[in-house]
Amino acid sequence: MKKSALACAVAAALLSGCATIGGSPELVECLQPNRRVTVEVGGTKVKPPPKPKPGAQPGKPGREVAQMRVLVQGNSAWDPGGTVLKDGGKAELDKLVKTLAEGAGRDKRPTTVGSVIIAGHIDRIEAADGKNSLDEDRAKVVKDYLVSKGVDSKLMFWEGKDDKDPVPVTKFCQD
Repeated sequence: MKKSALACAVAAALLSGCATIGGSPELVECLQPNRRVTVEVGGTKVKPPPKPKPGAQPGKPGREVAQMRVLVQGNSAWDPGGTVLKDGGKAELDKLVKTLAEGAGRDKRPTTVGSVIIAGHIDRIEAADGKNSLDEDRAKVVKDYLVSKGVDSKLMFWEGKDDKDPVPVTKFCQD
Protein backbone atom coordinates (compact mmCIF):
# COMPACT_ATOMS: atom_id res chain seq x y z
CA MET A 1 0.00 0.00 0.00
CA LYS A 2 2.78 2.43 0.91
CA LYS A 3 4.68 1.61 -2.30
CA SER A 4 1.72 2.52 -4.49
CA ALA A 5 1.20 5.79 -2.60
CA LEU A 6 4.89 6.61 -3.05
CA ALA A 7 4.70 5.76 -6.75
CA CYS A 8 1.68 8.05 -7.15
CA ALA A 9 3.48 10.87 -5.35
CA VAL A 10 6.57 10.49 -7.54
CA ALA A 11 4.45 10.41 -10.71
CA ALA A 12 2.52 13.51 -9.61
CA ALA A 13 5.77 15.34 -8.87
CA LEU A 14 7.22 14.47 -12.26
CA LEU A 15 4.07 15.43 -14.11
CA SER A 16 3.64 18.67 -12.21
CA GLY A 17 7.21 19.56 -13.12
CA CYS A 18 6.08 19.42 -16.72
CA ALA A 19 3.41 21.98 -15.89
CA THR A 20 5.57 24.47 -14.03
CA ILE A 21 8.93 24.66 -15.77
CA GLY A 22 8.70 26.59 -19.04
CA GLY A 23 10.90 25.11 -21.75
CA SER A 24 12.16 22.36 -19.46
CA PRO A 25 13.14 18.95 -20.84
CA GLU A 26 9.88 17.63 -19.40
CA LEU A 27 7.84 20.19 -21.33
CA VAL A 28 9.78 19.48 -24.50
CA GLU A 29 9.00 15.78 -24.00
CA CYS A 30 5.30 16.51 -23.43
CA LEU A 31 5.09 18.54 -26.62
CA GLN A 32 6.95 16.10 -28.87
CA PRO A 33 3.82 15.02 -30.84
CA ASN A 34 3.61 18.59 -32.17
CA ARG A 35 6.97 18.24 -33.93
CA ARG A 36 5.46 16.46 -36.87
CA VAL A 37 4.90 16.25 -40.58
CA THR A 38 1.65 14.85 -41.93
CA VAL A 39 1.65 13.16 -45.31
CA GLU A 40 -1.70 12.69 -47.04
CA VAL A 41 -1.81 10.67 -50.24
CA GLY A 42 -4.75 10.60 -52.60
CA GLY A 43 -4.93 8.21 -55.50
CA THR A 44 -6.80 5.37 -57.11
CA LYS A 45 -6.75 1.60 -57.17
CA VAL A 46 -7.99 -0.62 -59.94
CA LYS A 47 -11.38 -2.02 -59.02
CA PRO A 48 -11.91 -5.57 -60.27
CA PRO A 49 -14.63 -5.92 -62.89
CA PRO A 50 -17.94 -7.33 -61.73
CA LYS A 51 -18.52 -11.02 -62.33
CA PRO A 52 -20.24 -11.41 -65.69
CA LYS A 53 -23.62 -13.04 -65.93
CA PRO A 54 -23.72 -16.25 -67.95
CA GLY A 55 -23.48 -15.46 -71.65
CA ALA A 56 -22.56 -11.79 -71.09
CA GLN A 57 -19.25 -10.16 -71.89
CA PRO A 58 -16.96 -9.45 -68.95
CA GLY A 59 -17.15 -5.91 -67.60
CA LYS A 60 -14.33 -3.42 -67.58
CA PRO A 61 -12.31 -2.84 -64.45
CA GLY A 62 -13.11 0.40 -62.69
CA ARG A 63 -11.27 2.67 -60.30
CA GLU A 64 -11.85 3.41 -56.67
CA VAL A 65 -10.51 6.22 -54.53
CA ALA A 66 -7.67 5.45 -52.15
CA GLN A 67 -6.53 7.78 -49.37
CA MET A 68 -3.75 7.32 -46.84
CA ARG A 69 -2.35 9.44 -44.05
CA VAL A 70 0.96 9.06 -42.24
CA LEU A 71 2.35 11.02 -39.31
CA VAL A 72 6.10 11.45 -38.98
CA GLN A 73 6.30 12.86 -35.49
CA GLY A 74 7.98 13.15 -32.15
CA ASN A 75 11.41 12.22 -30.92
CA SER A 76 11.62 9.14 -33.13
CA ALA A 77 11.47 11.35 -36.24
CA TRP A 78 12.86 14.78 -35.29
CA ASP A 79 15.15 16.28 -32.69
CA PRO A 80 13.78 19.44 -31.05
CA GLY A 81 14.81 22.32 -33.29
CA GLY A 82 16.16 19.96 -35.95
CA THR A 83 15.35 19.13 -39.55
CA VAL A 84 17.26 15.86 -39.93
CA LEU A 85 14.88 12.97 -40.52
CA LYS A 86 15.75 10.21 -38.06
CA ASP A 87 15.40 6.45 -38.59
CA GLY A 88 11.97 6.29 -36.91
CA GLY A 89 10.57 8.81 -39.38
CA LYS A 90 12.19 7.06 -42.32
CA ALA A 91 10.60 3.78 -41.22
CA GLU A 92 7.12 5.35 -41.27
CA LEU A 93 7.69 6.77 -44.75
CA ASP A 94 9.12 3.46 -45.98
CA LYS A 95 5.91 1.72 -44.83
CA LEU A 96 3.88 4.26 -46.80
CA VAL A 97 5.94 3.75 -49.97
CA LYS A 98 5.64 -0.03 -49.61
CA THR A 99 1.87 0.22 -49.14
CA LEU A 100 1.58 2.39 -52.25
CA ALA A 101 3.54 -0.14 -54.31
CA GLU A 102 2.24 -3.43 -52.90
CA GLY A 103 -1.01 -2.72 -51.07
CA ALA A 104 -1.60 -3.69 -47.47
CA GLY A 105 -3.34 -6.49 -45.61
CA ARG A 106 -5.57 -8.53 -47.88
CA ASP A 107 -5.77 -5.72 -50.45
CA LYS A 108 -2.61 -6.24 -52.51
CA ARG A 109 -3.53 -3.76 -55.24
CA PRO A 110 -1.01 -0.97 -55.83
CA THR A 111 -2.12 2.65 -55.58
CA THR A 112 -1.75 5.08 -58.47
CA VAL A 113 -0.75 8.30 -56.71
CA GLY A 114 -2.72 11.39 -57.69
CA SER A 115 -1.46 13.85 -55.08
CA VAL A 116 0.71 14.03 -51.99
CA ILE A 117 0.12 16.84 -49.49
CA ILE A 118 2.85 17.33 -46.91
CA ALA A 119 2.29 19.67 -43.96
CA GLY A 120 5.03 20.46 -41.45
CA HIS A 121 4.28 21.52 -37.87
CA ILE A 122 6.39 22.85 -35.00
CA ASP A 123 5.72 22.89 -31.28
CA ARG A 124 5.11 26.09 -29.36
CA ILE A 125 8.62 26.15 -27.86
CA GLU A 126 10.17 26.12 -31.33
CA ALA A 127 7.73 28.87 -32.36
CA ALA A 128 8.62 30.97 -29.30
CA ASP A 129 12.32 30.55 -30.15
CA GLY A 130 11.65 32.07 -33.58
CA LYS A 131 12.25 28.83 -35.48
CA ASN A 132 9.22 29.34 -37.69
CA SER A 133 10.86 27.99 -40.84
CA LEU A 134 11.38 24.54 -39.27
CA ASP A 135 7.89 23.42 -40.27
CA GLU A 136 8.43 24.06 -43.96
CA ASP A 137 12.01 22.76 -43.82
CA ARG A 138 10.79 19.47 -42.29
CA ALA A 139 8.09 19.18 -44.95
CA LYS A 140 10.74 19.64 -47.66
CA VAL A 141 12.93 16.97 -46.04
CA VAL A 142 10.00 14.53 -46.15
CA LYS A 143 9.30 15.50 -49.78
CA ASP A 144 12.93 14.88 -50.75
CA TYR A 145 12.91 11.52 -48.96
CA LEU A 146 9.75 10.40 -50.78
CA VAL A 147 11.23 11.52 -54.12
CA SER A 148 14.34 9.45 -53.35
CA LYS A 149 12.02 6.45 -52.90
CA GLY A 150 10.39 6.93 -56.30
CA VAL A 151 7.31 9.07 -55.61
CA ASP A 152 6.80 11.64 -58.40
CA SER A 153 7.75 15.13 -57.19
CA LYS A 154 5.28 16.72 -59.64
CA LEU A 155 2.44 15.31 -57.54
CA MET A 156 3.68 16.77 -54.25
CA PHE A 157 2.63 19.92 -52.46
CA TRP A 158 4.14 21.00 -49.15
CA GLU A 159 3.54 23.74 -46.63
CA GLY A 160 4.45 24.85 -43.14
CA LYS A 161 1.70 25.21 -40.54
CA ASP A 162 3.78 26.79 -37.72
CA ASP A 163 2.46 25.83 -34.29
CA LYS A 164 -1.18 26.00 -35.41
CA ASP A 165 -3.33 22.86 -35.23
CA PRO A 166 -1.48 21.33 -32.26
CA VAL A 167 -1.97 17.76 -31.11
CA PRO A 168 -3.99 17.88 -27.87
CA VAL A 169 -1.67 17.17 -24.96
CA THR A 170 -2.42 16.51 -21.32
CA LYS A 171 -3.16 19.31 -18.87
CA PHE A 172 0.26 18.66 -17.35
CA CYS A 173 2.00 19.92 -20.49
CA GLN A 174 0.84 23.49 -20.09
CA ASP A 175 3.32 26.07 -18.91
